[in-house]
Amino acid sequence: MYDEMTIEIANAATIRLVNGSWANYLTRALQSLKAIGRLQRADGTEALIKRLKKARPATYFHSVRVSRLSKSVGRAFGFDDARLKQLCYAAVLHDSGKILVPEAVLNRPRKPTPTELFILHKHPSFGALLATYFNLPAELRIRTQHHHERWDGNGYPHKLGGEDIPLMARIVQVADSYDAMVADRPYRKALGHDEAAKELRRHEGKQFDPRVIEAFLDTFPSKEVANQL
Repeated sequence: MYDEMTIEIANAATIRLVNGSWANYLTRALQSLKAIGRLQRADGTEALIKRLKKARPATYFHSVRVSRLSKSVGRAFGFDDARLKQLCYAAVLHDSGKILVPEAVLNRPRKPTPTELFILHKHPSFGALLATYFNLPAELRIRTQHHHERWDGNGYPHKLGGEDIPLMARIVQVADSYDAMVADRPYRKALGHDEAAKELRRHEGKQFDPRVIEAFLDTFPSKEVANQL
């Protein structure tokens, strides 16, 4: 646990970041990315993936793992090859908005302060904005924007619930949460598979679509996924 003074100091530092350097960075980055996007009309999806890999490599590799896990679930839902490809793109780009989140916030050595959480909660909307800059299909933009909605309607950014959340976003959300739990963080150790599975079960019907949880746990770990993670 962090004492109140530690949280207050960290929060004050983040407020300065938001009011100063981050605001300047955000303005410059948006202008630059918009200009780059205009030049990538033919293949904006791959161009944005390359920008993510260059700007936030850890986020990119996390997203690749999420894509592999999501593809396994998509197969369980009977997706054909075209839909599996769409799902993989949605998974790889689900955190693309983190290009615009400061490294200091992404790599903090503790749980986020309220201000940092506010910034983090903006990344789905940032991702949707970048998707428009790079001329991504509207369906892909929507799927990437809603991976933090909740089955019970208490998520963000639009508080969608149940079947109103795109199925691909619901699949990516479960894969994203699992991969986050089984990875080390500066402020906690990684969970094992069984512990992570229990956490997913604990939140099914609240945070997660129960059907997606069933499909995820029924198909994981497969040899294909286990060998690639």
